[in-house]
Amino acid sequence: MKKSEAVILTLVTGGVLFSLFHHNNVYRDRYASRADCERDWQNSSYCEPVPSGGYGGSVGTGGWGSRNRTDYYGPSYESGSRPNTAQRQLIAGNEVVKRSGFGHSGARFSGGG
Repeated sequence: MKKSEAVILTLVTGGVLFSLFHHNNVYRDRYASRADCERDWQNSSYCEPVPSGGYGGSVGTGGWGSRNRTDYYGPSYESGSRPNTAQRQLIAGNEVVKRSGFGHSGARFSGGG
C-alpha cells in the first residue's frame, strides 16, 4: 500500500469512528402534566411520567403546604435537533439524558451523525 493510500485510509477510518462515537448532548423536556406534554407534542405516545425518584413528587405551593404532582417527559432529542412543536411555552424545564451503549445517542430526534 502506498503512503498516500495509508493516509487516506487512516483519515477515513478516523472520521467514521468519530461519527460513531461522538454525539451532541441529549435532552428531554419536562412538563408539569401529561396534558401539557400532549398539547406541545400533539402525540400522547411521546409523553411518559418521570420515574419515581426523579423530579416529580411533592411540590411546594408558596408556604401553604405541598401538593402531589407527577411530571411528564417528552421525547428525547439531540442538542440543536429539537423539532418545532405546538406550544413550547408549556415546557417546565429540560434535563440532560444519561446515555449508554456504543455509537448511539439514544435520541428520538437526532441531527444525524
